Parts: sequence; C-alpha cells; structure tokens
Amino acid sequence: MKLKLKLKLKLKLKRKNEMPTLHLPYGTSTASRTLACPGWLEKSEAVPPRPAGEAAMVGSMHHLVQEVCQRDGKTPEQCLGMNYAEAGLVFSFGGRDDDLEISERAYNATNELLDELDIDEVMYEMFVELVPGVAGGTIDVLGLSADRKTLLDLDYKFGRVKVPVEESAQHSMGLISAAADEQTIDLFSNVERVIYAVIQPYAKGAVFTWETTPDYLDKFHTRFKAAMKSRVISPGPHCKWCPAEPYCDAKRAIVLATNLLGTDALKNLQAGMDLLPELESLVSSLKEEAYLQMCRGVPLKGWKIVAKRAITKWADEEAAAALLKSKRIAARDVVNPAKLRTPKQVAATLKKKGRSIDLSEFTVSASSGTTLAAEDDDRDAVLVSDVQGHLADIVE
Repeated sequence: MKLKLKLKLKLKLKRKNEMPTLHLPYGTSTASRTLACPGWLEKSEAVPPRPAGEAAMVGSMHHLVQEVCQRDGKTPEQCLGMNYAEAGLVFSFGGRDDDLEISERAYNATNELLDELDIDEVMYEMFVELVPGVAGGTIDVLGLSADRKTLLDLDYKFGRVKVPVEESAQHSMGLISAAADEQTIDLFSNVERVIYAVIQPYAKGAVFTWETTPDYLDKFHTRFKAAMKSRVISPGPHCKWCPAEPYCDAKRAIVLATNLLGTDALKNLQAGMDLLPELESLVSSLKEEAYLQMCRGVPLKGWKIVAKRAITKWADEEAAAALLKSKRIAARDVVNPAKLRTPKQVAATLKKKGRSIDLSEFTVSASSGTTLAAEDDDRDAVLVSDVQGHLADIVE
C-alpha cells in the first residue's frame, strides 16, 4: 500500500507527560456506563479484575505503533518487528497477516485528518485528570489548529464492530478532563469548535467524526459530576463489559422479569427477542467469570473445566495435496481458493465421490484450549493454572 505523506503540516509536538497512566475509578472508557448506571463502580469494588484478552493486547500494540509513527516521524513499515509486551505476553508488529495494512490505513487517515483540520499542536497518549486520582483518562491524540479555534480529540479503535462517535461519552470525558488539567487547560482558551474523531481501520470508511462546541462539554461536565455522586443501579445494554454484571441482582431481575412477557403470542415473542441481546450478554458474562474463577481454583457446583474437542489439522499439507493429486483428485474439489481445505472437508468430498484415501499420516488432532462445561459432560476435567490466553476460548 502506498502511503500518503503529509504535504504541509509542521507539527509542534508536545512530549507525552511523564506521569504513569493510571486506571482511575472514573475513566474515559467507562464514562458511558457511569452516566447510564452510576452505581456500577461501587458494585464492582469486590469483583476480582479480569485479565485483558489477546484482541485487546493486539489493539494496544497498534496504538503504540501509531504513537511511535507520529511522535518519531516513522512510517508503519519502519516499525515492523517492534515488540509490545503485556501481562507476560509479547506481540510483534507484523506477526499477523494484516498488521501492516491496518496500521497504514490508520496512519494515513490520521495524517489526512490532521491536514484537513490544520492541526498545528499535537499531544499523543496524553493522560489528563478531571479529579486527581479519581477521574480522568488517556487521550490518544489531542490536537489544536493553527488559529487555536478547533480542538481535536482522536481515538483509535482496532476492533471490527463499528464504534459510534456521535456524542461519544469517552471523548467528552477525556475533553472535560483536559479542560481541568493544568497540562492542557491552555488549549481551550479560544476554542470555538470541538471535533470528536474515531479512526477504525477495520470499519468501512475508517474515519468518523462529529462536531460540537465547548458549551456541549460544559453541559456534559454537569451531567458527569452528578453521576459521580449517584449510586443508582440501572441495568441495560451498557452492562456489557461491566465487571459486576455476573454478580448484579438488578441485572438478573430485569432480564428475567416474567411481567415483561405478555399473553399475546406475537407480543410475547417480540418481548422475548427484545430481551435477547441482554440475555446473551448476561450468559456470556456469567460463563466468562465462572471460567476465570474456576481457573483460579474456585469450585462451582455442577461445572468443570475441560479440554475442547480435538480439531484435526494438516500436519503436512503439501504431502497430503501431493497424494490427492497422484490419486487424480481434482484440485477444484479439495482446494479453496488456493489452499487445501480442512481434513474434515476433504474427507466429506472423498466420501461424496465414493473414494477411499487414507490421509491420517498427514494429519494431527489436538485440542485448541480449555472451556467451561457442565459436570455431566463426558470429557474429563482438567487442571488449569494459567488463566492468560484462555478467556477468548470460553464461548464456543
């Protein structure tokens, strides 16, 4: 992919603040949850923390690549091989097939947006606090235009599900924190318009923006301060990712309330389907928490940890392909699009054609990890002592 380089931009880069990034009780990433259910934080105090999943760590690696590129004047290609370490795991940039493509897309989109808004002063990975030690967070890119009238809050997202930017509570929380922090308060003196931006290279379009005013931030600040003082529990779609969800009585009561289902068949079905996303969220959260706690040695009656069903894979794909070719099996029947299909798919094709070819010496069967299962499952329970890397394997 050919990179689009900045043509005219001369950035006044401010170094990342030296204060270590903290996980404050009221943060930018949980701002929308705090507004919707102020009591979530108190409810979560006794809940053990969950380790980050691999996808989140890979996203953090991409964040680091973007910071290095903008701060040090590098391109993503020059960052290939750079390592990111977290929780004892090391991720190498370029280790996944689409690493460079995704990073270049984010890099180009960033430069184009900075040029478009005539951003002249930029801070990267800026940790700001609304209330020291209590509320605040990190802004990926905070920029001010040359005329000091346009303020940009840019956030990178490396997931595949599109993240909305309109009235984003995460952006709002970050900006009211920046407006209160002595490191960044001077940026706001002449601002007339505020731009929220999400750069999400996996989403169609990649760049999403929303424009507002300092007055909107003032009103958001008032709302957020009120939420910080409240302890109201209000379950809803925002419960997803809340650490207290598996333990929340209010959530279970709302989701399972029988009076939500009417007597009319169609209304009954509609009511049930309206609840489905929250039911799925609750079930997934319960299974994830149960798996995590059982991996830590907490027994749960009726459940156990088992090895996943073994999956047969090619041990020597080239040799298997050569044997099939020697047996006059057409490539179009076993190759998709330019790679040999899975052993299971090839076996089904051979059976359909009435052919019997032993490919067992070219395959290997192995479990891909562990998972949660009911006690009456026929698989033997296994002992798991290392939680890292298993959370993505919970829901099959």
